[in-house]
Amino acid sequence: MSFDNPTPPEEPSVPAGDATPPPPPPPPPPAPPAGATPPPPPPPPAPGASTSGNSSQVDIGNAFSWALAKFQQHAVTLIGLAAVVFVLHALQSIITTVLVNNANNNCVNTQITQDANGNVNISNGCATGLFANLGITLVLSIVFSILIALATIGVYRAALRRTQGVTPSFDQLTTGENLGAYIAVAIVYFLASAVGIVFCILPGLIVIFLFQFSPFYALDKGQGVGEAFGNSYRAVTANFVPVLLAALVNIVASILSGFIFGLLSLVVLPFAALFTAHVYRQLNREPIAD
Repeated sequence: MSFDNPTPPEEPSVPAGDATPPPPPPPPPPAPPAGATPPPPPPPPAPGASTSGNSSQVDIGNAFSWALAKFQQHAVTLIGLAAVVFVLHALQSIITTVLVNNANNNCVNTQITQDANGNVNISNGCATGLFANLGITLVLSIVFSILIALATIGVYRAALRRTQGVTPSFDQLTTGENLGAYIAVAIVYFLASAVGIVFCILPGLIVIFLFQFSPFYALDKGQGVGEAFGNSYRAVTANFVPVLLAALVNIVASILSGFIFGLLSLVVLPFAALFTAHVYRQLNREPIAD
């Protein structure tokens, strides 16, 4: 007699690919009650704030190449705008030179005479002419400084508008858009920089560097002193290295503008304005027209 091994019971087979079913999806959030105010959208990033960790998004090379291309595209108009600034500088220099020479001639022609009674008479044309010319020179210096500043504003306004796709024109010299805000911010910026330079050079340089874009915020957006200074500070501190490189480019441009009796300013001034306007737009994460 033989005994067969009993066949073990078969385990139930699991169809191929049949895995444990996933958990059901979470229920959707309940709908807000009728009439409820929807939650506000997230606030936009602060001016100059990086959108990818701590790395800056400002591309100085792109700003340089864009400024060069746009200067070539609008060279005639931009040089014409800069020529207004150049002519005003030249007129101020010529008039000042004439007045100083006139005062010197009066001093050279001063005469000392003696009458029959032995009294010595000295003509005071030197002193009179000198003080008169100093007063005239001071007044003309103030007038020309205002005119030069207004003409320079026109160049920077044209550069800012070009980043928005607006073709540069001479109308941007005469428009008063955001002029009051710009003048207020520029005066405070100049006084703060001057005080820092007078008392100690380093604080003045720090003020110049940190708040260098405050006039742009005033001219472009009409911002007041506090808002413009705050936005410039945040933009610069969030993008320290590229802003430092941009400042070095502007320093070189400022030095070059004085060469060849200032004639290089006809090219350097509009190029620097375009370059700085492009950097300013990048700092604010704003679109730039091609």
